[in-house]
Amino acid sequence: MLTQKQQKVLESIQFYIRENDQPPTLSELGDMLGIKTKRGVVKHLDALEKKGFLYRTSKPRGIVLTSGDSSQMDTLSIPVLGYANAGRPLVFAEEDIIGSIKIDRDLIKDSRKTFALVVKGDSMNLRQVNRVPILDRNYVVVEKDSSYSDGDVVLAVVDNAATIKTFKRSQNSVILYPESNNPVHTPIYLKDNVAGFINGKVIAVLENPVF
Repeated sequence: MLTQKQQKVLESIQFYIRENDQPPTLSELGDMLGIKTKRGVVKHLDALEKKGFLYRTSKPRGIVLTSGDSSQMDTLSIPVLGYANAGRPLVFAEEDIIGSIKIDRDLIKDSRKTFALVVKGDSMNLRQVNRVPILDRNYVVVEKDSSYSDGDVVLAVVDNAATIKTFKRSQNSVILYPESNNPVHTPIYLKDNVAGFINGKVIAVLENPVF
């Protein structure tokens, strides 16, 4: 259960996100709540984080609401952590947050383990997830620590670079293979122990109408 003050803090964050399509900074949240110090704001955020209502990143606007949101909003915000290539691997780092997107809470199990990436390239343009193709500029929604099996689409980090491919386990290795009408794309072969390579499973693809 939330205290009255914690409920007010949570509602203030929700209001700011609805009005500005991004979370507030600590200073902005403090101004909304009449709290003079950032330490006072952080104290309330720590309490909400422990109760599972949000989590924070190292970015200035790094407040991300989770499925513990007591307002019963239909959508959740998940971070967009940059770009992943459906082609040649691109550099990928979880701290490189470029924004957030709102997604129906019924589409994801745990927002704390879920993030999105923008697709670059065409090596997966023949593959669909829930009937949406993995096309250049679309979003892929990735669930960390999710189980995966042959035929699933995964986000792999190989040589410190990220790529989206279809997973297949062979007799002596793991194959990450493209599904494309562009013949330039070729499979990636990895050793059988993939614990250090697979960063998550693609659970949804979202069309990006901006491009």
